[in-house]
Amino acid sequence: MQNYSIVTVGSDVFFECISEQKLDYNINQLKSFKEVNSLFKNYNVQDGFVFLFFLDNLEKIKSADVKKIMFPKIFLSADPKNFQDLKKDNLFSTFLQLPINFFDLEKIIKLSILKFKFHFQTKVEIGQYILDKNKRTLALGRKSIKLTEKEQDIIVYLFGKKDGASKKDIMKDIWSYSEQVDTHTYETHLYRLRQKIQTKLKDKNFIEIKEGKYFLRHQ
Repeated sequence: MQNYSIVTVGSDVFFECISEQKLDYNINQLKSFKEVNSLFKNYNVQDGFVFLFFLDNLEKIKSADVKKIMFPKIFLSADPKNFQDLKKDNLFSTFLQLPINFFDLEKIIKLSILKFKFHFQTKVEIGQYILDKNKRTLALGRKSIKLTEKEQDIIVYLFGKKDGASKKDIMKDIWSYSEQVDTHTYETHLYRLRQKIQTKLKDKNFIEIKEGKYFLRHQ
């Protein structure tokens, strides 16, 4: 089991703030992007990292250098234009516009770790269902449906939420603060996903709603 550390890069103030919070992770600080490689010199396979890059305090980072970091990366900036070059084919990356509430950031950190773990699980069992992340399919016996990236993200997210998640939480954590999403967009994705499952897999309760929260019935 990996032990995850949060590594802040480029912000003394945020490092101090996050260090004061009661978190289940170790907290490390790096002053510059160049120092990232120093973490990997004595890297242990039991170690995992979530990097928080504060772009407003750093020199311009090259996308090619970022791609070499095969751990969750969260980029933060007050100006979303700073994300443009880094968004190209960058695995395990999330982009958040500042300011951001710490508790929302904590949720996104946990989601980043969850998605990172799931990336190395090709097939995930959800009750009698098999989620194939490479093929992006959900199968029940010999029947299966093709999923969009967001549909798969919703299933993965809810799979990690044994106590369910509200619509507000799903909108924040799946689409994050770096993308504009309204209630209609969210409801359209969820409706299409539930219709696929109900029509082709004959299950209208794969995703259940109880007291305003969404659950996977089969987990």
